[in-house]
Amino acid sequence: MLAPMEEPSGSPIRVRGTVDPRASEDVRRFMQERLALLGLVTFALSAVFLTASLAFTVATRGMSAAIAELGEPRRILNASGAVVSLAVWLLARGPARTAGALLLLDLAGTVAAAVPYTLMSVLGQPGLTGVLLTALTMILILQTRALLIPSDARRTFAISLVAALLSFGLSIGAHVGGYAPIHERALSLFDIASNLGMWLAVLVAVSTVASWVLFGLRQQVREAKQLGQYTLVEKVGQGGMGEVYRARHALLRRPTAVKLLPRDKAGDGALARFEREVQLTASLVHPNTVTIFDYGHTPDGVFYYAMEYLDGGDLETIVAVGGPMPPARAAHVLVQVAAGLAEAHEIGLIHRDVKPANVFLVGKTGASDLAKLLDFGLVRELQTDAGLTRTDTLMGTPLYMSPEAIEDPETVDAQSDLYALGALGYFLLTGQHVFEGKTVIEICSHHLHTAPVPPSKRLGARLPESLEEIVLACLAKDRAERPKSASALRELVLACEDVGVWSDADARAWWLEHGAAVAARRRGAEGPVSATARTIAVDVVGRRA
Repeated sequence: MLAPMEEPSGSPIRVRGTVDPRASEDVRRFMQERLALLGLVTFALSAVFLTASLAFTVATRGMSAAIAELGEPRRILNASGAVVSLAVWLLARGPARTAGALLLLDLAGTVAAAVPYTLMSVLGQPGLTGVLLTALTMILILQTRALLIPSDARRTFAISLVAALLSFGLSIGAHVGGYAPIHERALSLFDIASNLGMWLAVLVAVSTVASWVLFGLRQQVREAKQLGQYTLVEKVGQGGMGEVYRARHALLRRPTAVKLLPRDKAGDGALARFEREVQLTASLVHPNTVTIFDYGHTPDGVFYYAMEYLDGGDLETIVAVGGPMPPARAAHVLVQVAAGLAEAHEIGLIHRDVKPANVFLVGKTGASDLAKLLDFGLVRELQTDAGLTRTDTLMGTPLYMSPEAIEDPETVDAQSDLYALGALGYFLLTGQHVFEGKTVIEICSHHLHTAPVPPSKRLGARLPESLEEIVLACLAKDRAERPKSASALRELVLACEDVGVWSDADARAWWLEHGAAVAARRRGAEGPVSATARTIAVDVVGRRA
């Protein structure tokens, strides 16, 4: 997955002369999170150093010496530095701060931390040892900041320079005033100034370069995630023809998903099929089919299209989380998918990969469990160019392939989609596939020769007879025995009087109970997918040769 917090680059994202306010908010939030992390890390380092020093004193000189040591200036200064870091952490982890407040906290926290740590180093060690300890302390402060805080080189240079000059001034002041034990080595002011100045100058330069490099890398990551007007946010899924990301438009606020064709699949044939998928899906306007907004390709050849972003889960995930569906809900889903297929069939399109993973239920909408048919990557026009969807290729998902799709792929028609829809209904009612097997060949053999076990027997519970009969009719080996069309199937399911009603209240209650688990599983917790559940393409001619 692409993590949203990786994206901000330290300044508002500009697209064609505009500023995306949501991108600016991401930058602000990212900056606040990183400041909190900086405060926590430096506080932990200070606390560990103080604790370790006291523990060493206890081990070598006893507890009374350690207690007395707590009152020494260097221990007080160490604790003061820890307090500064703690304050940065507490202020940054609280309520949302303005961008200006965060920049001020960045500057003030870094400069304020330099004071106690510089004095602790100078007052605690004599001569050049104190100079080196001061430089080491400033390295920890400024380099840690450069690594954690999203900052351009100019801001890092300014903050590092202010902190270094303050540290330099305090060190020289302690030497001139005789407050530091460094005078015991009879070092001249020139010795102190030249050595410390050299170390601090190098430190400022290194911190600036570190921010410049990291800032540039963040910019490259953001630009790599920018596709025209769309910025990719996080990966939410993967289909047979590409990866899907949640995205945002530079100007519009509507939720958007972007599907990409990966570079390793970007051959001429794949590009043609991918572009054709966009065009065919865009020609469908039914509310139970995903809506396409836009498509295009980047200068370096990555093809993409933008579609409506769906908040919910696919049927495979929903059944995995909640178990078999009540008959009323299964019927509710079948009616919608059949309606979406009916539109495609009426204009001469066959989906060829109807399965639970390609049907999405929207959980947050005015309609209860609005179903959306996805992934037309294997769709075939009844009158099509054989070079794009080859009739000598076995294509689809083995668990949901019709007998004719296995035996004679070039005869696949709308009835094949109805067979797959029957297999989908079987899965919704039982939580199990019509046929199980360890290999693709075993599964395909069952589709060709084995009669399906009735869903009620497989489930071990009574199901509405009318709905069960419809599902088994869709699974008939002879397509002439299946419902005549997707529209006819829809009417048959609507006519089932013993199924019951799946209401808006039922849908809301289910999503309230299971929505979080569905979302977690969508983010990748479901693990690997078996070969028989994947979409495949097998060259039948090549196999026969």
